Order: sequence, then C-alpha cells, then structure tokens
Amino acid sequence: MLWVEKYRPGKIEEIVGDRKTLEIIVRWANKWKAGERQKPLLLHGPPGTGKTSTALALAETMGWEVVELNASDQRNFSAVKRIAGEGALNETFSEEGEFLSSKEGRLKLIVLDEVDNIHGTYDRGGEKALIGVIRDAKHPLVLIANDAYALSPQLRNLCIMIQYKRINARKIVSVLRDICKKEGILCEQAVLEEIARNSNGDLRGAINDLQAIAEGRSRVTIHDLVTGKRDFKESIFMILARIFKKKDSDIIHDVYNLDESPEDLIWWIDENLPAEYEGESLLRAFNMISRADIFLKRVKVRQYYRLWRYATYLMVVGVQQSKDKPKKGFTRYSRPAIWNLLFTQRQKRKSMERIQEKIGARLHCSKKKSAEFISLISILIQKRDVRKIKEFFEFTTDEIADIGGIEPDTVKEIIKKSEKSGKTVKKPEREEKTKKTTIFDFE
Repeated sequence: MLWVEKYRPGKIEEIVGDRKTLEIIVRWANKWKAGERQKPLLLHGPPGTGKTSTALALAETMGWEVVELNASDQRNFSAVKRIAGEGALNETFSEEGEFLSSKEGRLKLIVLDEVDNIHGTYDRGGEKALIGVIRDAKHPLVLIANDAYALSPQLRNLCIMIQYKRINARKIVSVLRDICKKEGILCEQAVLEEIARNSNGDLRGAINDLQAIAEGRSRVTIHDLVTGKRDFKESIFMILARIFKKKDSDIIHDVYNLDESPEDLIWWIDENLPAEYEGESLLRAFNMISRADIFLKRVKVRQYYRLWRYATYLMVVGVQQSKDKPKKGFTRYSRPAIWNLLFTQRQKRKSMERIQEKIGARLHCSKKKSAEFISLISILIQKRDVRKIKEFFEFTTDEIADIGGIEPDTVKEIIKKSEKSGKTVKKPEREEKTKKTTIFDFE
C-alpha cells in the first residue's frame, strides 16, 4: 500500500499546513452545519500541498459523506451537470427550512478535483455546467485546482479562494520522521533533510520518495539514498535488455526499485521497442504500452498513484511477454528522442517570449499585441538591413535567426557585410513614453 494513502490525515487537526487557513475552512464548514448556505471553497496551490487531504479530513471531522469527482474525467456540460449535480443538487431542506439528511442526518461534501482542467470552450460547456451547479448547490462544495487563474473570473468570483503554499522543508522532515517511526525504520536525519529539500515543498512527492528508498529496510543511511539514485543510471540498460531479451516476470520487482517514475520508463521502452520487436510481437507490445499510458494519464488527472503499479506491470511484463522470440545479438539502446524534442520546443517558446517582450518595449504595446509584428519583422529581415533591426530591438543573433527562420551563422555574415557602412542606429529613449515609435524609425 502506498504510504501517501496509508498515512493520509484522518482529521482536520492532523493536516500539515497553515493553522489560520484551516481555521477559515472549519468556520466555513460550521456555518453549513448551522444551516447557512456558503459559497464553495476553491483550494488552489502547487501539487502535494494537502488540498485534497484537507477536504477529505474536513468531511471526516464534520461527519459528512464525501462525493469525490474529478473534473478531467468527462469534461462536458452534460457530464458535469449529471455527475456533480446528483450530489450537489439533491434537496436537503425541509419546508420549514431545516436541513434534512442525505444519509443518517449527514450532509454531503462534494469534492471536485482538477477544476483548472475545465475550460468552457474547449470542454464543450464544462465550466458553464459547473457554474450552474455552484449556483444551485444545496450541499457544501469544495473545488480543487493547481492554478486557480486558469479558471474564468466568473467562476472564481462564485467561490471563496484559499491559497495553499509549498510546505516548509522542516515540516516535511517532521512528517517523514513520524512515518519512519510508525514503520519501524531507523532513518538518518540527513536522508530526511535531503528528501525534503528535493521535494520543493511537495509533501506527497516526499513521502513517495521516502517509500521508494526505505520500504523493506530496517535502516536507511545517506549512502542508501545516493546509491538508489546511482542505480537507475547504471541499470536502466540492463532492465531494457531483460524486458526485450528474456521472459522473466520477476523483473517487475527490480523495476519497482528503480529511482524513476513510470512516466519516464515508458519513454525508454517506447523508444527502443522497434529495435527489438517486429511484426505481430511489435503490435502486441505497442498495445501494452498504449494501455499502460491510459493508466498513467489517470494518475496525472486524479493524483491516484496506486495506478502506477498497473501501468508499470503492463509496460514491463506485458511488453516482455508480447514477443514470440527474442532478437539475437547486441542492441544499442537509445535515450528517448522526445526528451530532446521537448527541450528544444521549450527553448523556442522561451526565445519567442523574450522576442515579444523586446518588441513590446520598443513599440509600447502589450506582449500579446507584439506577437502580431513578428511576421512583419521577419519580412523586414529578408528585405532590409538586419544590423539596424537587431540594434533597434536589441535582439541577439539567435533571436534574429528564430524570427527570420535562418541559421545564426548566416545572420552573423549578413551583419558583418552591413557593418562596412559604419552606421549605427540611435535607440529611442525609454523615458519618452508619450512618443509613438514605429518599426520604421530605424530608417
């Protein structure tokens, strides 16, 4: 059993977090219990900071039923209205205005997770449906999001927003120490501090890391932590060889000990599978990977990490058993190419953001508006003096290359030729905000 589930707080007072925040939430719940309808709570903040645990512990503390839903499962108008509405719209007041029981005199707490994955247009009215549910709700409703500002202002204004911040490393160490004590594990303080520091305020992630390194041990030292990290780099290729070259179901136990998430392991297998399998074996193996990916997606949207085991079994044992016979000889395994692609795309996005900021600064317009000028500047780069454009906007050589779709070395050659004229561009004064500057000022 995952320790994050085993040691999930059962009562609101067991939650690791800001006391004032918890007091606000308890007061909100007490008002509901007293018969005062309240706006829904919108708990928002980074993953692993206790948002869902707070909602579940609150229900347990107040003696309420819990109806837990995920906004990412079926994000359309009818689904949200049907699923959330069944719990939230049930009448719970008598004709005299007194609360009636939904079950043995208890209210229901409707917990809707991942609401920042609902975006009205893209989800065919999912946000519109949720707004309707909120306005008509007769049970307490808690919405949970990582990024509350991905929601529309209309939806945010209907809620009481409560921000969760990353958890202090000292508090994380305290929780990890308690878990080790309950598990009968002697763990060095340095190990706990290192796990807490690497978690970046994510308590759930820290507990998962602790379980990965400490489960099945009676004592954990800093050497075990370092060795655990090193083992993955040294053994990933051996694991791949065992998957592709053998039919050894015991491999699953070794894979569980890898210091890496299934999200990364599936890319290693996907990248190297075509080099080992062919024909029907390849088809069956990719089918296993596809099914594993479905479970990984469910983990991502639901934060239900138990499903990792199903995904890992499918991608490892499922792929291993899919082959008719192993390919003979040595196969050189490659690092997932998609990682390089994702890195390159991320770098390009950052470059375009910097370009838009520089254009906006020169033309006194918003970052969004500046994007409209990029295609025009691209044409000017082809037709006019690149050096002048570069100096006017303070672009780097790489930024000029990105805009014009040319190689950086070509940009350098063009600039060298233009420098023979010996002319420079006078940059506009930043403080002259009232002056309207156009891209033709460098003429």
